[in-house]
Amino acid sequence: MNVFRLFVLIFTPILSFSVIAQTQGPVGFKYDLIASNPVAVVAALDKYLSGDSGSNDDVSVTLHQYLANGSNPATHAITVSYASPQAMDSALAAQAASPEWAAFQSEVNLSAEIVSSVMWRSLGLSGGNTEVRDSPMAAGNWIFMKVDDPAAYAEAWQSMVDSQADEDRLSTLLAIPADGAGGATHAVINTARSPGSQFAPQNDQAAFERFREEVSEIREITERVRLVKVKSW
Repeated sequence: MNVFRLFVLIFTPILSFSVIAQTQGPVGFKYDLIASNPVAVVAALDKYLSGDSGSNDDVSVTLHQYLANGSNPATHAITVSYASPQAMDSALAAQAASPEWAAFQSEVNLSAEIVSSVMWRSLGLSGGNTEVRDSPMAAGNWIFMKVDDPAAYAEAWQSMVDSQADEDRLSTLLAIPADGAGGATHAVINTARSPGSQFAPQNDQAAFERFREEVSEIREITERVRLVKVKSW
């Protein structure tokens, strides 16, 4: 399978369907990979993203290594964030005609294989310290779920996150327009400064317990994974 051709062949035709009438904030993808040679994947990303074709201030890319992901065979995940749907359109159109992009695909296909992909959209809802994700060993606790009442869930979640006032964590709520057969509609992306710091207690445990009770009937968790950042571009 051509690992990253999905960017152009699959997602470009659905852009108008996915983002029309949505909040014009960040959008992006998560690609799960089985990397037989992670060092080569980093080298290929370094080469492409430092070139004229891959360098783009409106696009950020992060390679993560899975620490725990159940029966999912993926060893790594690549997240791609575009500043807006318009930035996504521009970036995808540029790479479709780029010889550097074609060379990048060929290089990566020698060392990795995609096993799943997810499209996400920012809801503009978050809490905590945005500087946490810049930590060298930033670690993620990503929770994917099916939500029956998005408005009620978002209200309860934002209230809980605000109550924590946590300088060592960042939490973000995303919508999931597409994740294949997984069934998720939303994801909570919890980021801590390191894998170990993920286990620090909640600042307001009572507020967290109230939140769990409030959303127990309107959300179903479909996947929970732990990761650590390898490198960001």
